[in-house]
Amino acid sequence: MREELADRNFAGHELWGLVTATGADMVWRIKKNLVFPPLEVLSDGSFLSIMPTPAENVRHGVARARGRGLGRTPQGHLVRIVEYTVTVKTADGRSRVEPFRLVTTLLDHKRAPAAKIAATYHERWEIENGYGELKTRLRGAAFILRSKLPELVCQELFALLTVYQALCSLKCAAALTAGIDPDRVSFIVTVRVARDHASTSSKTAQARRNAIHEDLLPRRRDRQCERVKKPPKNTFPTKKRDAAQPASKASYKIKIVRKVPLPAQMP
Repeated sequence: MREELADRNFAGHELWGLVTATGADMVWRIKKNLVFPPLEVLSDGSFLSIMPTPAENVRHGVARARGRGLGRTPQGHLVRIVEYTVTVKTADGRSRVEPFRLVTTLLDHKRAPAAKIAATYHERWEIENGYGELKTRLRGAAFILRSKLPELVCQELFALLTVYQALCSLKCAAALTAGIDPDRVSFIVTVRVARDHASTSSKTAQARRNAIHEDLLPRRRDRQCERVKKPPKNTFPTKKRDAAQPASKASYKIKIVRKVPLPAQMP
């Protein structure tokens, strides 16, 4: 199963249909002001709803503005909505609560409970580490694409992506053998082990995994930086030498917001 995670401002009827056509399951964050009337409230607190077509959005928006009932169920994609809050407590005693709202193609709440979906979404930011591994740590500072023809550039890129995928498979296999999170496996160490063992046919897969296990990373710290709005012409804050550093430890608690059940028929 392939799963797509995305932040806000991406969810829409047309794009949702294009991505689902690829066979991928999706967990996307959506804005809190989008209207998703519950069709069925599930036992884990999530609920089924419809992502309406643009025409249905207009029709229902006009009906709500005029105080009329929505009538029939809107046409569109059947989706599941997961609403929850995340409470963050830092080592210095501060805490904050942030609401989240997700839309997903995973309609079976027994196969994919709301709490598990919420926890999975918060792994989304780690794609930035993947970009760093592919663009910097694997490629290296001295390596550039040599081809000057579009077809050969594509060939080089596919080769780079193939090697990266193979290294990620080795990294995950090593983590699975050790019973640890793949975050604990260093990508740089994986590259070094693969390079050192590539010319030695006697080295087994288990030997490569054992070499990776000898240099594991410490458990990754949870993120705690709160997103704040910045002036449009000042995207990066000035770093001051005497500025207090944020507490190095933070704990998170996810709480699913349960929807109040509605009648079977929409108003």
